[in-house]
Amino acid sequence: MRRVLVTRPEPGASRTAGRLAALGFEPVLLPLTKIVPLPVETWSGAENIAALAITSANAVRHAPPSLLRDLAGLPAFAVGERTGQVAAEAGVSVKDAGAGDADRLAERIVASVQPGSKILLLCGRIRRGTLESRLAAAGLPVRAIETYDTVP
Repeated sequence: MRRVLVTRPEPGASRTAGRLAALGFEPVLLPLTKIVPLPVETWSGAENIAALAITSANAVRHAPPSLLRDLAGLPAFAVGERTGQVAAEAGVSVKDAGAGDADRLAERIVASVQPGSKILLLCGRIRRGTLESRLAAAGLPVRAIETYDTVP
């Protein structure tokens, strides 16, 4: 049996290991990082936001329940199916979860909201900034709320 090293953090490491085992591989789990929650300030202002962008299931997992309740009525755009599923389970109204990456997520949001609309981004502290820069270039101001960090 061929071994495969899985270095991603939990809970994704175990899900990946399960998929690998089902394919006949022997997964070896060695997470190199872990996901930790960040304190999130009390926030209000969802009435000024046109849409919610979510780049990671961890952003939802570590968001305060009160924040998710405040945002539940906004149309949400998740980067992928798993992120969309976690968001929907948390009560978020997922409009689109099929982008697959930040570039396509930006395209889908730009095509769905009015020019000048404000976008709220649930995200981690460490990120590339692709989504934010693409939305800003399209004239959509972004407010990021960092709910988690990735640490060694």
